[in-house]
Amino acid sequence: MNEVRKRQQAADDFYRVNDALQAYTRETGREPLLTGGWEVEDPAIGPPAGLVERLWHIAPQPGRYAYGKEFHQAKARAAEVLQAGVRLAGRPMCAEQVAVLQNSSQGLLLALTALRERGARQVVIAAPTYYATVAVCQHLGLEITLLPAADYLTGALDMPRLARALKRGQSILILINPAYSIGVEYPRQQVQALCALAGEQGAWVLLDETRLGLHWQADRPWYAGEFSERTLILRSPSKIFLLNGMKTSFLLGPAAVIHQIERLSEALVGSTVGNAQSIALAYLDAWHAWLREVQQGQRGAMRAWKQSVVARLQHNRDLVGAALEELGFSLSPVDSGPYLLAGIPRKHLPALDSVTIAQAYGVLLLTSNYFYHWNNEWWGFRVNLCGDARRSTQALMRVLSGKLCC
Repeated sequence: MNEVRKRQQAADDFYRVNDALQAYTRETGREPLLTGGWEVEDPAIGPPAGLVERLWHIAPQPGRYAYGKEFHQAKARAAEVLQAGVRLAGRPMCAEQVAVLQNSSQGLLLALTALRERGARQVVIAAPTYYATVAVCQHLGLEITLLPAADYLTGALDMPRLARALKRGQSILILINPAYSIGVEYPRQQVQALCALAGEQGAWVLLDETRLGLHWQADRPWYAGEFSERTLILRSPSKIFLLNGMKTSFLLGPAAVIHQIERLSEALVGSTVGNAQSIALAYLDAWHAWLREVQQGQRGAMRAWKQSVVARLQHNRDLVGAALEELGFSLSPVDSGPYLLAGIPRKHLPALDSVTIAQAYGVLLLTSNYFYHWNNEWWGFRVNLCGDARRSTQALMRVLSGKLCC
């Protein structure tokens, strides 16, 4: 836990960074530059037109109570669509193994709460990870073991250390795939081997794959995997389809645990919006159309959309990456998703204070400290490839000019 506390300060400082960015805007009248943020700023990147059209026509139903346990149609449809890539305990998915949730943060909270009720007391987190993962575990009183990646730029898993950590009693392994904010998808065989190992140790696995789907080479929305019955898988099409205003997530796992999670959702989260099932079905149909195109070897609207988004992400990587490499930075070998990690040996650049940078330059520099990704030899930060590449390059040059050492 001491290691977690030591690294917590950087994540907590993010609130001070946001305050500093707002102060910069008030004092200068200029909008901040969010090099490592979350928003889609590039007009060439957007959600599938057909999906947006369908969501636009879903009636809001503001007077209706709705709970995930009632979404029988969405649960059945999710099992039908996702069984092409997920088998639990050697069997195809069924509706009872799917929970329909509004967002991935709810999924994280409810899954960990359910597993704590089942006796789990320790969480092993494979870094990099995001702030909410650690925060939820702390609030639930779970003992946290945070294990750094074996390699800074690739986020490679430290398999021996993870294996040793899972031997210590009733535990939960949390793995974010693709590696959070690095843009590298873990090999399917490695993910499955780790899940199998955890199962042998009597541990649970919470596999957070909310950003799985935008692979840079493969056109498929996901890989085919066999998972043990002690695995929970979280997936969020709204993240993949770049729609933040109408979210949905799916949590997959053993039927008994899913039932428990739905009970907890009603008690802890309450009702959801009345049209939540219709929203979930729209995402599932888009996922299914994409999968069908891949299976039939056709380039329809969904594959064309996905290839267009990836091509633009690669274009932005090339623009921003060229400037960073000229300054001596190394780039993560991105193969999935909208993020890039830029790193440089600490001897060439003293660690920069993100609060000071926000106050002085109006730039959000999301250092790897914020996703618990530390290395004594390297310093680095995240670049959002959905952002405006020219504005990002301008911001980085503004911050880094004159600060690099030979």
